[in-house]
Amino acid sequence: MYFKNIKNIAIDVDGSGNLDLIKNLSAKAKISDALLNNAGYYQTIKIIDGERPDHLSQRLYGTDQYHWTFLLLNPQIKNIWDDWPMSSSQLIDYCTNKYQYLAADTDDDLNNKFILGETVQGGVSGALGKIKEIHVNLGYVTIDLTSGTFNETGETINGINSQDSVTCNFIKSQAYAPHHHRNTSGVRVRRSDVTVPYTLIDYETAITDQNRQIKAIKPEHINTVAQAFISTMS
Repeated sequence: MYFKNIKNIAIDVDGSGNLDLIKNLSAKAKISDALLNNAGYYQTIKIIDGERPDHLSQRLYGTDQYHWTFLLLNPQIKNIWDDWPMSSSQLIDYCTNKYQYLAADTDDDLNNKFILGETVQGGVSGALGKIKEIHVNLGYVTIDLTSGTFNETGETINGINSQDSVTCNFIKSQAYAPHHHRNTSGVRVRRSDVTVPYTLIDYETAITDQNRQIKAIKPEHINTVAQAFISTMS
């Protein structure tokens, strides 16, 4: 429906002198500030996990044809592919790609342990990797795996050059490493024996959940907005 209402323009695409009719993709229509600021026209809704714009349109309006209105009303969504909230499975894939190293989490003191860039070896698995980051206060180091597979639990890592060694709680994707620690009341605090890790994937999930809250035209006003768009584009 969005593109159906955009006028065609004649353009010599290949310089041959022949004109081709194509959609004028440079044309834009925006909802007026008066409408954007009129709470009577819109409602704040939450996108369901995995819900696409056409699915949301169907849920709200009984048709999938008004999916494009979410872009007009929410300036933060400039590109459906990049800005629409990810599903849970997409978020996990995104996090494991973004946080590409392994995290070796430990209760041992990391002060003055290991050398950035040095090779470490799994004491049980024999796997090898290079130290990329040392997060002393958060209690983990990141490892760029170079050979073999570290055991996820029950593993130790030993520095080849430093001769330092720690016992690991786990070694897995950095996405599951702590972003920070919280007490039992959910307040951000320094790590201790009684704190709870708030992982990087928890952090990314919170951002995604926040982005699930968007503005949507109320069903009783959707035809008015759609007709205004059609009139503007015409």
